[in-house]
Amino acid sequence: MGALAILLIFAVFCIAAIARPWVGATGYFFFAVLCPQWNWRWSLPDYDFQKFLAAATLVGFALSGLRYAKLQRSGRWSLVFLVATLLLNFISSSQSIAPETSGFFLDIFWKITLMASIASGLYPSHGAVRAAAILLVIAQGWNAFNINQLYFSQSFINLNSFRWNYLDNNTYSISTVPIFALTIALLLTDRDRRIRYLMGLIAVLQLHQIMILESRGTMLGVLLLLGLAIWVMPRNRWNWSVVGGGIALSVVLAGPPVVKEFVSIFADDGQRDSSADSRFELWSAGWRITADYPVLGVGPWAGQVLVPEYYEGEMAVAMERKALHNLFFEMSTGAGVLALIVYLAFFGLPFWIAWKEFRSTRRSRQPIGTLPMAMVCGVPAFWLSSMFSSGILIESPYVLVVLGIAEAALPRVAAGSVLVNPPVPLNSPPVLPVESLAVA
Repeated sequence: MGALAILLIFAVFCIAAIARPWVGATGYFFFAVLCPQWNWRWSLPDYDFQKFLAAATLVGFALSGLRYAKLQRSGRWSLVFLVATLLLNFISSSQSIAPETSGFFLDIFWKITLMASIASGLYPSHGAVRAAAILLVIAQGWNAFNINQLYFSQSFINLNSFRWNYLDNNTYSISTVPIFALTIALLLTDRDRRIRYLMGLIAVLQLHQIMILESRGTMLGVLLLLGLAIWVMPRNRWNWSVVGGGIALSVVLAGPPVVKEFVSIFADDGQRDSSADSRFELWSAGWRITADYPVLGVGPWAGQVLVPEYYEGEMAVAMERKALHNLFFEMSTGAGVLALIVYLAFFGLPFWIAWKEFRSTRRSRQPIGTLPMAMVCGVPAFWLSSMFSSGILIESPYVLVVLGIAEAALPRVAAGSVLVNPPVPLNSPPVLPVESLAVA
């Protein structure tokens, strides 16, 4: 039944994309988060759903006359920086020390860049952006439900052999952070009580899956996310009740293994485990590789080949190559310092606009909107989590920025979902200014 439902949903997205390209883009992102090839791997063929959804979206975009929203300047520059990142990586790949590895990176990254650039201008309304955010949270909620179900049925999860959506426990956990930001933002800002209840249920599942997967970097990122959420959230009885209930529930869900794993982040030198020690050695290696190859790096994703030469830990002898497990160093060693700067600017500009939105709403004592809140909480949390295991080829952070850019291009909203100045219907009589009425 699940496989049939997925095929039906896939068909609906593809057909609807022809008339409404934003639906196709949402379906593309929905399937990226849900990854039905993994969740229904026993009953679905090895089918590249996203390729067909992307094609349907592009066809719909062409048939619409290439209709594209007028983005804010910050949104346009953000996408320019993403394209610049791709171009610098292509240039760097011409002198890569590991052409096959660089080719794999570029094969994924150019698709992410293409769909992010197009989808940012396709959303016609706040309702469309809100619907996309809710669907993405539901997709992530299904993954979280299955992981919780697996844990409770087996009483444990073997993290050494864990794979979900073809990702290990660290990378998968990072992929949940941007969607978790959407969940929390909808929970604390949406006006529909049913949506808030649904988001609350999914938030519990998401929070517990992060605990049981024991990714220390992601735990740290989620703590930052929740702290920022409490800071920027609208101050009302519902939200304070959510905060109080969330703290109580977290204390109950966080068992001794979770607490022990998290506290080990702050252990002194000599008391850290080999995994924690290796992160510091990898950061040191990444820094020195970047210093030696600052202009174009050594090729996209190829820094891992040089890590054994720069690694100073005990495992260096046994290494043939080693991933840097750090988003910033993977970009800087792969394509150079300039590529890292423009890559971070892709996230940083929309984040800054969302931050200014928060400051403006706080001064005027108005509640912050859903997407600005998700951006303010999600981008720093994703960056912090990706310091411990890279999420550079995960689509969820790019999706968060796309929705943030799309939302910022639309008319201003109040309380997360209602337009301050709603557009006048085409068939309505003209509205005269107050001064004109007074003269009349």
